[in-house]
Amino acid sequence: MHMSLRRRMVPTTPSINDCVRALARSVRITAPFAGVFGGKVARIMDSSGFVGAVFMGVDHVWLNFYAGLSEPVDEMSDVQGEIAKFVARVWAMFPRAQHLHMQVSLFTDSDDSQMVGALLGALATRRLQTVEYVHVSSGVRMGGLAGVTGLTHIRVQDDASLADCVSLVRSNAQTLVEADLGVVDALDCLPRLTVDDNGEPITYPRLRSLAIHVNLLPEVTVASFPALETLRRTTGHLHVANEIETFCADLA
Repeated sequence: MHMSLRRRMVPTTPSINDCVRALARSVRITAPFAGVFGGKVARIMDSSGFVGAVFMGVDHVWLNFYAGLSEPVDEMSDVQGEIAKFVARVWAMFPRAQHLHMQVSLFTDSDDSQMVGALLGALATRRLQTVEYVHVSSGVRMGGLAGVTGLTHIRVQDDASLADCVSLVRSNAQTLVEADLGVVDALDCLPRLTVDDNGEPITYPRLRSLAIHVNLLPEVTVASFPALETLRRTTGHLHVANEIETFCADLA
């Protein structure tokens, strides 16, 4: 596990007990998923110089998890309990944090997404200003995240399953502020976001910025996204190709 604290200034001889605690404004924790689900990360946070450490000034918590598990989830003992311990330790160390960013980098193509969803869901239950999920892991299923709610920002930067991505976005329709969906599919993604499986319209009351791969812009865009300020849509086979930026005023 790697933990780095960002500070406004550092005295000549900083220590975990005084200046770092007082001056830290953000923290980045980078660790393998196995370390979280197996309890190693929580044990590290409870040992050495971190024992009893509380960083009252930290406002942003960045979590970067990588790599698949070295053993199947069903062979690990008390994974849910270890997730609960890790989440409790994070909020005990950074009790005033209002912005959470969780990124999944490298991962194996196994059914570990259920545990990723459990971890994200446990973190997102806290009332925060920002809860961001960033998915940059090629080929990883997102099905286990379908039930997670409370997200304000979603960024999908790989060729994830369109159905899984749509499900996650729909589940967070009431809280989403920004969505950057780098999903390329033969079917347009946007119509599936604006209408549910029963044909009923879905409204995103807080969504201000949307980046999406789409060929045709549905007429219901403005109705579905009443707060939308910026729509960035891409066409072709690459999410970064043929970028067109359109402002909400142009769509009315």
